Amino acid sequence: MSCFNCGHEISQDARFCDCCGAPQTGTREGPLGVVKAPLLPSNQYVRALRRYWWLLAIGVGIAAIAAVLSVYRVGLVPPNVQKKAQITYTASARLLVTSEESPYVRTRVTQSVTSEDGSVQTYTSSPDITTLISAANLYPILISSDEVRELRDEIVGPLPGAITTRAIYEVSSPSRFELSQVPVVEIYGHADSAAGAVTITQATVEAFLAYIDEQQDAANLRGPERIVLQEIQRPAGAIASGGTSLSLPLMLFLVIAAAFVALAILVDRLFPAGIRMSLRRKAPPAAPGEPELGEALTAAERERRAQAGTRV
Repeated sequence: MSCFNCGHEISQDARFCDCCGAPQTGTREGPLGVVKAPLLPSNQYVRALRRYWWLLAIGVGIAAIAAVLSVYRVGLVPPNVQKKAQITYTASARLLVTSEESPYVRTRVTQSVTSEDGSVQTYTSSPDITTLISAANLYPILISSDEVRELRDEIVGPLPGAITTRAIYEVSSPSRFELSQVPVVEIYGHADSAAGAVTITQATVEAFLAYIDEQQDAANLRGPERIVLQEIQRPAGAIASGGTSLSLPLMLFLVIAAAFVALAILVDRLFPAGIRMSLRRKAPPAAPGEPELGEALTAAERERRAQAGTRV
């Protein structure tokens, strides 16, 4: 028959389980000696978790510490707790540097010149793109200037975050530098939230447009003399980079806690009678004159087992 506590096969007349030591009294029903069925797997798991609850407590503590350390940096001397690098959100916008002549939708420009004698001469030429490219390579410096930042603060107020800008396709490295050959300026806004990155990017674009208009008005530029900035890409969203997301500590906590749950079940399978009982059975015989480990049972335990044997 099987032990009703751990399911280990034991003899029909056994009073105690050889594996877990549980008394087998009260398990027989009628003359046929029917015994209770072994524990179901789900019940075995519950028993393992209840028996080794202290192992689960240790696992939860280690999982909580690991989750906290994945987000915060703890210093011992002097004691301090600092949050690790946060996630940075980046939004982007693009400005096309053009003019009223719309040089990117035409192949030639027709101009008329009136001479001193009153005659009118007409001639054609290619659109002027070189001037626009030169302006696009200069504008990143102006966008990052204090004047544009102060103008932005006047329009929308101070904003948290930072701005970086560049002419599109420009190459800038320690060993190589090339100017952009396309009159498009890229503006990047960085903040600790997606909404903040979009806000500071769009506010910088509006401030720079207002700055260019003020400078051209101050120079009394009219019509074809003015540079036109066309917003060809608005900051519709932001991309997260760096830092530690909240999903990492949560996943770390669950993985470590699950590992200790599996460890508790494994230990219960290896020691179905309990760690102390298993070690007691495997202990070498005591030296002459010394009590056996089995004799170290408490008086209450010996009395309980004696009473159980008497009832059987």
